Amino acid sequence: MIRAENLSWGVPGRLIVQDISVAFPATGITAIIGPNGSGKTSLLHLVAGLRPPLSGRVWLGDRRLTELSPRGRARRIALVEQHPSTELDLSVRQVVELGRIPHAGGWPGARDPDRAAVEQAMAIAAVEPLVDRRWQTLSGGERQRVHLARALAQRPQVLLLDEPTNHLDLAHQIDFLERVRGLGMCTVAVLHDLDLAAAFCARVVVLDRGRVHAAGPIAETLTAELVGEVFQVRAAVTRTDRLRVLWSRS
Repeated sequence: MIRAENLSWGVPGRLIVQDISVAFPATGITAIIGPNGSGKTSLLHLVAGLRPPLSGRVWLGDRRLTELSPRGRARRIALVEQHPSTELDLSVRQVVELGRIPHAGGWPGARDPDRAAVEQAMAIAAVEPLVDRRWQTLSGGERQRVHLARALAQRPQVLLLDEPTNHLDLAHQIDFLERVRGLGMCTVAVLHDLDLAAAFCARVVVLDRGRVHAAGPIAETLTAELVGEVFQVRAAVTRTDRLRVLWSRS
């Protein structure tokens, strides 16, 4: 569905991602994991089209991402940022309705060809009880779920998530990832919790110092040896009812 080809990007004096080629399939969640500073969020932003690469390209299907207008990209790719915020005094419904701008336009009175998208997105993200709340009154976890609803209201083909479980307690982490997995769409998620990645993701891309260290089906790729090499911790990767990752510093 979406793939990176020989991507490199950085800041003056330092490359942050180097020569990355990786493909994300049309269904299922692919986790991007790696130590801090390995280029995970930078890769996600490159795939989203938010940053132009220094070299390489991103393909959405058989089209280069650069062939699409910003509005065309927003109709196909939705990004949920790590720290969603706004200074505007908006209700939850108004935040979710922002996801319809690529389809209906941003001017007052613009006609939306799919007005049901907002209601359906709020139902999937389980934010209907929050619909009349003001954005500034929401907890971090509530904001994350509202921004998932906003992203789903875009009706994207590709969903990009940057550390989506950071503000959630364990029960809500599980609920969030179950809902995302149930969408059945091309989803790419930057995750720090290796056990959550093992539980919910079909594939994994492992970054280390700006390069792809490994990539493939998570059950085959995420091994104790790999965790030791990349994260410098001792780990046990087992399969009982599901793939599990246990770690130890000793």
